[in-house]
Amino acid sequence: MSDLNDLARRYIELWNEPDAERRRHAISDLFAPDAAHYTPTREFHGHTELEARVTTAHEQWVEPGEYVFRSVPNANGHHDTVRFNWEMVRLDSGKVESVGFDFLVLDENGLIRSDHQFLDR
Repeated sequence: MSDLNDLARRYIELWNEPDAERRRHAISDLFAPDAAHYTPTREFHGHTELEARVTTAHEQWVEPGEYVFRSVPNANGHHDTVRFNWEMVRLDSGKVESVGFDFLVLDENGLIRSDHQFLDR
């Protein structure tokens, strides 16, 4: 496995990316074609649904200019799994508004096969 904090950083950069084409490219670089993304209440399968999920989150939280997501450099993992935290931060004050945790299962090529997202607060 390559540097896990780098993987987490690239994953979080995806959610902040304003350009739709770059988001699409980042999804292809990070996720297996049949990847699944799970939240406590929803699930998304494949690149098309992942793109819609990321775009909606970007439009809701980042695009208005109030928040940005940032990775926490605490990624670790074993046996093709990775876990890390991230934060949603107010741009005007730097205050952390939300903390999340993602648990990834990687395929044999290091692409995300499943992504389980949890909100800690």
